[in-house]
Order: sequence, then C-alpha cells, then structure tokens
Amino acid sequence: DDPISSFDKNKKYAIVDMLFRKECCFKGKTVLLFTHDYEPIVDMLLHHSDRFEPPFVSYLENIHGIVEEKEVLKSDIKTYIEINKDNISTEINIINKLVYLRRLYEITDEKGMEYHLISNLFHKRNIPIVQENLDRRNMTTAEQTAASIEIRKYLPEFDYVKLLSEVKSDTKLITLYDGATNNYEKLHLYRIIFDDKKEIAQSDVIKKFINEAFHTENDMIYQLDPSKYQTIPQYVIDECTKHIQAIRN
Repeated sequence: DDPISSFDKNKKYAIVDMLFRKECCFKGKTVLLFTHDYEPIVDMLLHHSDRFEPPFVSYLENIHGIVEEKEVLKSDIKTYIEINKDNISTEINIINKLVYLRRLYEITDEKGMEYHLISNLFHKRNIPIVQENLDRRNMTTAEQTAASIEIRKYLPEFDYVKLLSEVKSDTKLITLYDGATNNYEKLHLYRIIFDDKKEIAQSDVIKKFINEAFHTENDMIYQLDPSKYQTIPQYVIDECTKHIQAIRN
C-alpha cells in the first residue's frame, strides 16, 4: 500500500527495479500494489515496457461508496499538452473546450492576449481588461480582434460577445454542469458560475480545488485524461452541487 510515495524519482525507480527485475524479486508472481503515485506507472507501462513485464493497471474511482475499476492502457498515458489538444477537438460544448484551451496556453507559457481574453470571458467582463504590472487597462479593440483570431485557430466558432451572454446565464451553465460526464469539467463550470457569487461559495472543503493557484494537473508531465478518469474527488463535486442547488431556482 503506497510503498514508495515518500521517495524521490530516482529512488522510486530503483525500488521498482529491485522489486520486479533483480534476482529474488517478484517477477512472475502476482503482486497487488495500491498507490497514489503515478510515476511508477509511467515508468513500467510507458517508458520502460521493454524492461518490465507489462503490469495490469487500474484507476479506482469511489463514487458515493461504490468503487469502480477503470483500466489504464499505455495509450492512456499522455502529456497534458496532448490531453488538452485532444479534448479541444471533441464534441463537447465550446465553454468546456475553452477551459482546456486556456490550460493549454497556461502550461505552454503562451499567456498572450488570447489567454487573457478567455480569462476575461470566464470572469464575465463586458469589457476585457489587461493586467500590466500593478495597473489594469481595457483591452483595445485591435487586441481583442487579434486574440480572437488566435483562439479561432482552435475554435473557429469563438465569439466573445455571444459566449459572454452564455457564461452570464446561470441556467445555461447549470445545464452544462448537470450534463458534464466528468468531475474536472464540472469543477471548472462551477468556478465560472460562482465567480461573481463568492459570498455563497464559502466551503473550506473545496477552496483548494477552486483556487486558481491549485491545479491537479500540475503534478507531472504525464497525466491521465481528467475527462476519462475522475481525478477530482467526488466529495468535492458533491459540495459544488450543494451550492448549485442553492441557486438552481
């Protein structure tokens, strides 16, 4: 049960190598290993599949006390850049796609006007602003146009004014929240809904998950797709849903 989570990356690999490749090891035996640590999975399943017998890997999801086992294949291990690009190209709603696009800009350190325009949209601003050092100013029309052109390279249907009316509609966003099939998208929709209702959303349980400085996907280069695997704990979404219910009517 989580036997190597306290070690650094090199020691983790050395221990796994000792356990499954050296003499007098567990090679050829059935070993059940529970871990919150993703790095050994990346090593054994992706990078060094020629050195280790392919492990059977499962991701366990606990939804209201019901534990489900979801298999993890080699093809499921991707960089977060790949994951964001993949989800941008799916058939989900454009607001959800913009969540992934904003993260793509963020993790590739491309925080230009296109990044800021999406952020302004999520903050429901009629007039987009730009933060320059300690000062704020309105984004110029030329900057908005250039940013929109960049965003449309990924999402041709992007229209700031049209989408602004959608993110300002609690009814629209709650419908998207209810229809979201994964907790990651639910959490980001929750953040948009309550961006201007912070007095309602004061739960300590979810503060660290909705704080902009906290992202579950910052842990490492390789990730599991949060649209496929429930990487956001269900208890967090249950708290979000309570707040959603309070404004539903």
